[in-house]
Amino acid sequence: MRDSSSEGGLAPVRFLPGAGPSSAEDGRAPEDRRAGAADRVTGSRGAGEAVVTALSRSISHEEDDNGNAPEVIEQAVVEQRVLRALSRKALSESEVRTLIAENGLDGVEAEALVERLIHLRYVDDRVLAEELRRRLSEVKGQSKAAVARALSARGLESDIVAETVAEIDADDEKDAARELAEKRARQLRSLDAQTIERRLSGFLARRGYPGGLVREVVSEVVRKRSSPSGGPRFR
Repeated sequence: MRDSSSEGGLAPVRFLPGAGPSSAEDGRAPEDRRAGAADRVTGSRGAGEAVVTALSRSISHEEDDNGNAPEVIEQAVVEQRVLRALSRKALSESEVRTLIAENGLDGVEAEALVERLIHLRYVDDRVLAEELRRRLSEVKGQSKAAVARALSARGLESDIVAETVAEIDADDEKDAARELAEKRARQLRSLDAQTIERRLSGFLARRGYPGGLVREVVSEVVRKRSSPSGGPRFR
């Protein structure tokens, strides 16, 4: 017996899996069919985003048998943040501890991280103190007192600060003060001696030099400046 749909020479219509009759047969206008297709695409995209979000949440909250995974993830994140900070500039142990606490890690995990950074020499307070002394004293010409304040402000322990500034002897400090005063005096050459003396005194005092040393150095520099023979001419 022949299929009635084959009569007239036409082959029977067969739809692909999941497909139905053509949109022309569902009685909807073309614009309605386009809107329906858009809805299906949007719905599929939204479902995909929901799956990604669910997977992310599942991963971030997944725990091992002891329920420790979230803590491990948190410690790793904090460690990376600290290492990035250390790559930008050297930090003291105190500064590292503060940074770790600000990132929400404390207790045993925080202490373990600090100890590991010290063991790997990422953190070394004595090396940091020496570098600061060299830069502040030898390069910038700051006084012993100013260097000590700067080291203390970085959270270095008092014994490390004392040992470090002890390397700055009286002669070195006086030489640094004299060099600063002479450079500054060249910029003040158009002023009278009294004004130069006052400004040089304030200039050195702001850098932490003690009063006796300031008076000695400023008097020496001003005297050489006004002397008709020898001494710097401040041009």
